[in-house]
Formats: sequence, structure tokens, C-alpha cells
Amino acid sequence: MANVLSVLEKAMDDDIRNQVAIFEVVTVKNIMGTEGVKVAEKAAGMVNSVGRLLGAKNRLVKDMRPRSIEEQIEDKIEECANDSRGMLDAELRKLLAERLDLEDEASDERIAKELVNHAAEYMELDEVLAPAEMTDAVLQQYKKQQEKKTGWPALAMLGMWQQMTGTSKVDGEVYCQLISMARSVYGRNFAPEDDDMPDWIIGRTVDTRREIEESDASYQAREVELKEAQTAREVAERKLLEARRSEEAAKAELETHTRYIEDIRVWLANYDNFRLSQEIELGVLEGQLVSAASEARKSARTINKLKRAIIQQRKKLTNLHAERETNLATLENAPQREMEIRQLIEQTEAESASMTKIFHEAEEEYAFAQAARDEERRRRIENIIRGMEEWGEQDYSGKVFELDEVILRQLAMTNNEHRIGVFKTMKQVLDAAAPQDLGDKVNDESLGLPIKETGSYLIYQLDAAGKITFARFTDEDSLY
Repeated sequence: MANVLSVLEKAMDDDIRNQVAIFEVVTVKNIMGTEGVKVAEKAAGMVNSVGRLLGAKNRLVKDMRPRSIEEQIEDKIEECANDSRGMLDAELRKLLAERLDLEDEASDERIAKELVNHAAEYMELDEVLAPAEMTDAVLQQYKKQQEKKTGWPALAMLGMWQQMTGTSKVDGEVYCQLISMARSVYGRNFAPEDDDMPDWIIGRTVDTRREIEESDASYQAREVELKEAQTAREVAERKLLEARRSEEAAKAELETHTRYIEDIRVWLANYDNFRLSQEIELGVLEGQLVSAASEARKSARTINKLKRAIIQQRKKLTNLHAERETNLATLENAPQREMEIRQLIEQTEAESASMTKIFHEAEEEYAFAQAARDEERRRRIENIIRGMEEWGEQDYSGKVFELDEVILRQLAMTNNEHRIGVFKTMKQVLDAAAPQDLGDKVNDESLGLPIKETGSYLIYQLDAAGKITFARFTDEDSLY
């Protein structure tokens, strides 16, 4: 897209001559000098008035009439009246670079970008915009403030304020008037508009608009179907896992039950030995109690200890018997419990098989939906590539550019409003004579340009041969 400097090619010679004069004359130094002479003139008048009151016949101090900023501008215009257009363009470019503190060989894109950025700072605009959109924003804000200005003399107070604060208000005013003049010459906004874009992007005709809307609707439908299929697959997978866990738990329970019954059988086989051992120990304790009771020298403490031991031993025999009865009952019910567990296993196996089938069906539905979405995306990418090739042939035959796979997928996945914003930003890059000076540096390989419509950034790269690769668009948080 055009920038402030490039559109000046269409300006009249007098317009450029005026700008040369303005940029050379309207400086803080000149404004302050003019105001200083005015003060001196007033002082001289006062001295001469006093002199007349004292009887002086001649002026004590010569009158000092200052030349206004407007008069100085007219002087400069007259001075370069015979300069060629080439000389005027070169002088204006030199004055711009000097005031913007840029090197002489800076590109038009670089100078225009810095010019607009300084003007935006003067207008107190803090939006993050590409140079073209920022230029329009500056013009809009400047138009609102322009009615308050009363000509170059009014800048004297700005000059004084600038000297106190160090902020370049005078420069900002000069920059804004140049941008305003460039806008008048250009006759339109600087940012790309719908009419600047190819029909396949903007949908200018009814048929193209319908194709774009149908394509967007079709892709969104495929995305919805894919999400629904993904949700169904996830639900089926979760239920399948639950069924398999239930099946594994039932099989583990059968294994535990089998080991338990086997342990009971072993225990019962050794029951008589356990019982006999406990009865012998009880007999020994009872014999010791009889012996202790017959001996007067045995203490009551020993006798009581033996009695407690006998009671404990009898409890052991009772518990041993009770455990035998419990184990016999368990053994008797074991076949029934085993049958119940096996039935549970069959039930969980059947449920697992059913859920496996459902899951496989859900997987197939998901794969089908994914293939349909991918096919729709592929078709949209092909349309974008074809459209970009036609656009390049028609408007950018001298440019070499391509779209990375990442940005192709992004463009295919987004809606048309977003795509239009991306393509308008691409157009600014393609229109630039020096695209390396248009965007802001993201890293050693990439530049970023804000996309007004979405608030995201277009990332592009240039190789040594000048080939432009549009890589992706991303939000500010993922920019670096």
C-alpha cells in the first residue's frame, strides 16, 4: 500500500516546495527567535516612548520588526522557486531524515514509518497498528484538533513548552501537516479497503460472496461434526476402560477366591493336628495347676497365673473349633460363590466386548469426520493458493512470495472476516518497496506487522533475494 512519501510523487511541485520551506523554517529555534525579536521590538518601543517624553527628537533605539514564520516560509519558497522537482524531492527527503534522526540511505518505508510513529506520539495514540492504519488514525485525530490551531505563530508557546519539557511538539505538528497534505494528494485512506482486494477474498459479487459463505459454513459444519465425533469417542473410550476394569476386577476376585478356598482346604486337613497340639498344651497346664495346689510352698501368684493360662488355652480351643465351622461353611458355599463370580466375569466380558465395538465404531466415525474436515481444509487451502497465484500474476508480477504451510492451515481454519484482515496486511507488505523496513523485528529471521481487524500479528520473512514468505499470524503473547 502507498505510504506518505510514495504518494508525494503525485503532488504538485508547489506542494513539495511548500513542504521543503516548512520543514526548514518551522523549527523550535526559529519560532523562539521570532518571539524573541517581538519582545525586543516591544522593549525598543518603550525606550523610544520614554525618550520622546524627555524631549528626544530622534528614536533612541531603532525599531525591530520581526519577520513572521509565514514570511520566512514565503522567503524560502521564493528561494527555491527555480529548483527542479528532483532537487525538491531530494531536499525534502533529506530534511525528513535529519529531523527524524535517520541515516540518509533510509528507505521510504523506514522514513514514512518513523514519520507516522512520531506523529502518533504527538497525537497521543497508543494503539498498536500497522503503518497504514496508524497513518489513518493520525489523520483522524489531527483533523479533530486542527480547528484549534491558529497558524504557525501559535506554535511559539509550543516551542517554549518544548524547551522546558524536551518533548517535540513543534516537530509533531510539522509531521502531521505533511501527512495531511499527503492524504489530500492521495485522495483516499492509506490502509487497504475492501475495494482494493480481489473478489475471491472480499466476495464483492453475489456469486463469490455466496461461495465464500458456503465454504465457511461447510468447514464450520465439518469442525462441529469432528468435535461431536471426538466427544463420542472419548465417552466410548472412558466406558470401555471402566468395563475392562470391572472385568479385570471380577477375574482378580475369582483368583483370590480360588486361593482362599485352597487355603481353607489345607487348614482343614491340618485341623486335627492343630486341635491335638492345643489339647496337649491344655493338659499340661491343668497338670501343673494340680501339682501347684498340692504343694503348700507354691505361691498364690503362681497358681493364679496357671489358671489364667488354662482359661486362655481353652479359648484357643474354642476359637479353633469355631474357625473350623466357619471354614466348613465357606467350603460348602464355595461352589455357589465361584459360580456367582464366573457369572460376573461373563457379564463384564460381554460388557467389555460391547463397549469395544462401540468404541471402534466411534473411532471410525471420528476418523471419517476428521477425513471430511481435512478434505474440506485441503480444498480451502487449494483455493487460497490458486487465488494468491492469480493475485500475484495480476498485481505483483515483480514480487516473489509464498505462504508457509502454517499460515495456509490457519487461513483455511478461520472465518472470512479474519482472513480479510490478514490479506489486507499481506497487501501492505507486498505493496512496500522495502518490506524489511515495514514490520517490526520479531527475531533474526522474522518481522511482525499488526493486523487491525483481529489484534493479532502477521509474521513474515525475507531472504537475501527478496523473496517474501508469509509464515503465520499469532497473538501478541505468542509473538516472541
